[in-house]
Amino acid sequence: MDSKRQQQLYIHELDYKENNLLQIVTNENKKIIHSIEDLSNEILYAIFDYLDGCHLYESFANLNTRFQNLLIKSFLPLKINIDSKHEFIIEYYCKNIINQNKSRLVLLELSTTTAVKQSLKLITINSLFNHLQSLVINGIVEHKLQLLLKQLASLPCFHSLNISVVGELESFDMIYKLIFCLPFLKYNLLSYGPWRVPITLPIATSEQYSFIEYLNIDIIISFNELITLLSYTSKLRHLTCQQLYSSTTCIQTQRTLVLPYLTYVNFHRCHLQFSELEILINMIGSQLKVLHFTTSDNIMFLDVNRWQSLILQYLPNLFKFEFEYDEKIPNVFQLESHHQQINQFTSSFWIKRQWHLQIQIDAVPFSNNRIIYSIHSYRKKWYHLYEYMNQQNNSIDINSENNRSRLTSSFRDVELMATNRCDFEQYQSFIENIKSLFQFVHITSLNIDLRYSSINLLIHFIYNLPNLNSLSTFTMDSGPFIDIIPIILNYLDLKSLVHLAKTCYFWKERIYTDVKLWPKVIELPYIGCMNNDVGIHNVLEDVIEAKLWSMVQPPKDSKALEKVLEKMASSEQSIQRFKLTKKLMITIK
Repeated sequence: MDSKRQQQLYIHELDYKENNLLQIVTNENKKIIHSIEDLSNEILYAIFDYLDGCHLYESFANLNTRFQNLLIKSFLPLKINIDSKHEFIIEYYCKNIINQNKSRLVLLELSTTTAVKQSLKLITINSLFNHLQSLVINGIVEHKLQLLLKQLASLPCFHSLNISVVGELESFDMIYKLIFCLPFLKYNLLSYGPWRVPITLPIATSEQYSFIEYLNIDIIISFNELITLLSYTSKLRHLTCQQLYSSTTCIQTQRTLVLPYLTYVNFHRCHLQFSELEILINMIGSQLKVLHFTTSDNIMFLDVNRWQSLILQYLPNLFKFEFEYDEKIPNVFQLESHHQQINQFTSSFWIKRQWHLQIQIDAVPFSNNRIIYSIHSYRKKWYHLYEYMNQQNNSIDINSENNRSRLTSSFRDVELMATNRCDFEQYQSFIENIKSLFQFVHITSLNIDLRYSSINLLIHFIYNLPNLNSLSTFTMDSGPFIDIIPIILNYLDLKSLVHLAKTCYFWKERIYTDVKLWPKVIELPYIGCMNNDVGIHNVLEDVIEAKLWSMVQPPKDSKALEKVLEKMASSEQSIQRFKLTKKLMITIK
């Protein structure tokens, strides 16, 4: 599985364990706990499950007889990460902890090349490691890896392998052949440095297949080589390929792939031709649901018509599409035909699927500046609700699935993100250089970092973005920005203003005053930072009195705000104000 999915599963596992532990603690006889020794064995085991096995032994093994027995005479699974570069520490861990607890080890991670080199001298993987499930090795040479893979084949529970290879390689053939022979392997990540190493394996026969479901290929690989590897993975569900290149030899389009379970594909730093991508997508199959694709230096991937044809012809079940194209900008920007067609990515074809265009301009010192075009699945903007409710005469049930669907598919939102790592003059020059692009792309949302820019540049941006209806800023000095808000409001008919990403301190001191300044839509992202009920109550009262559309998004701990809202709802005066305005929409997330 990819790293993001692993993280989600890990978080889910932690939540489950935390709830379990909480239940155990609350089920105790409410006795007062004076020390860790007062905790039951059950609670201690739940705590130990969070700790690294080596740290666990260092902290508790010599504490007293009870803890020695808990560690040594139990079946507690051990997860060990050796990240030291000191040989004597690594030797101690291997001899006194790992080799003494082979059957209890479920995860082993060797995070340094020294740890890998030393540990593999002192540990022999054999049938005694019968509960080992996952192995992470950062920096192993080829001949050691081949030996290790042969040893792993005998383990009945082993299902996850994450390997980084170092040193010279002639071929990946034997490595992948041994990986595909691991009988219970579900997840594999193989990475190797920036050097090209060939794969010359033959196409798999019907008898040759792996049970791998999550394959992450972090090596330089060609189109034909990828097809070869995929022929061995008929059970594949998730594919991530970090560095995919065109084949120098003839593409064998006659090859067929059987991948009925593959629904997720991520091609990162992909350097295929568009025609190769079409062939590959056709071979993968129509069951694909999620496609991530990142590329650069090939403007054919900005051809909106080819993308639409590809999706309509081969990807009828695709619902999530994340696309990123990185364009380096020379000192003198030339407006080309592909720039003039970018706005076609906002046609009804894309809006219907809730895929939206984002453009990021990034000024980089001592390097080429960049424009990054991306398509991403819909990310709800709170001001869309304002527009939709305005169309519906201010009456909408946001819990209705039908309304939510209409809401997310009716807005042509194009966001411009402006980031800067240069000095102000360089950045201003860059903006002047590319501003002709803005006349062909209808930017509706501006997200600008003002920490390394100026208010004048912000005004310049707004002047060149006639379709702007949302402004989001980040600034450390709020004073000048607050001063120009009336100017911005008078100059533009903004439907939404302003998401200010500031420190909590600023909002505590200024939000009550600032709400009164803005007669249009305002988002209050840090209202939860206010420490007293009175402050929150006053802000909300002013929001109601000013008849503002508001989406209140406090932090995760929203109990304080909920409490205030309950009090306001119980107040006859407040209820009357709600009835009079009918314009306050509060969403607590």
